[in-house]
Amino acid sequence: VHLDSFGFETMAGAAASSSAAAGAPLHVTGFYIVLWYALNVGYNVFNKRTCNTFPYPWTVGTLSLGAGLVYALALWGSGTRRVPSLESSDLSKLLVIAVLHSIGHFGAVISMSAGAVSFTHIVKAAEPVFSTILSGIIMGDWAPWQVNATLIPIVAGVALASAKELSFTWAAFGGAMISNLAFALRSIYMKRAMKDKEANAAKGLTTANLYAVYTIMAFVLSIPVAVAMEGADLVANWSLVTAQTPVSQLARLNFLTGIFFYLYNEFASLALGNLNAVAHAVCNTVKRVVIMVAINIAFQQSMSNQAMLGSAIAIGGTLLYALVKDMVTKRKAAKKDE
Repeated sequence: VHLDSFGFETMAGAAASSSAAAGAPLHVTGFYIVLWYALNVGYNVFNKRTCNTFPYPWTVGTLSLGAGLVYALALWGSGTRRVPSLESSDLSKLLVIAVLHSIGHFGAVISMSAGAVSFTHIVKAAEPVFSTILSGIIMGDWAPWQVNATLIPIVAGVALASAKELSFTWAAFGGAMISNLAFALRSIYMKRAMKDKEANAAKGLTTANLYAVYTIMAFVLSIPVAVAMEGADLVANWSLVTAQTPVSQLARLNFLTGIFFYLYNEFASLALGNLNAVAHAVCNTVKRVVIMVAINIAFQQSMSNQAMLGSAIAIGGTLLYALVKDMVTKRKAAKKDE
């Protein structure tokens, strides 16, 4: 199963993915991929810059989710996008997903604020390990040994890169691992909760609208958490914070971070929806490399030779994992058709 950035199964994971991808205009898909990469780099740069200027990651993470509310309301209010009609059963399903989304988001934000962004992405490469194990435990869908074998270079690469990484901190490592766990669970619960595609379509619950709804729910849930974690400290130090950085600049940094976060996820979904499984895997792999290179240039950071080797092994392992999983899935489908 191939899941997009929202946690939905993409066309790449569907039976008709090859024909769908083949029929998609190449220039349109390429445009989506360029925007996906550019917005993703923008988010990582602005998120790190915002956390450096305004060292309150729980508040930054909450405001990033809040930008999604502004964007979604603008689209719904203008009639550009249909307003979804939600039932109580939909809200209860999305509540679990929203909780997992907020945990995964905050894990990544805290990781990037506590260490180098490139290090966070090295650890984030281990997400397939969590997805494979949790799919087996929760859904009884255990992967074949060929797929499990590809997890070895991912784990080894992350371990090698982390062992003597100069930017290593337990907060950065722990945040990224919590993010991996939460996002893997989010994908599983999204797949289970949103099986009835026809009913969702009738209610206007498209992939983009569902993402908007659970992002807004995650924002609301995050407000009391951010207040509890940083509220008192932020109030006590507000005059010092604003003396160093004007309120207008803080607002701009936080808003841009949030808009980049929301839009890169939206364009990731549009891009991945037009790709077959192999192209999907390649684009996801290249994405991490692009982000790591861009971030190291933007912040003039360097990685040790061991970290570069480990990250190459881990990222290469994620590509191998996706390719082998696709191959095994196709073989199973071919046997069923015989």
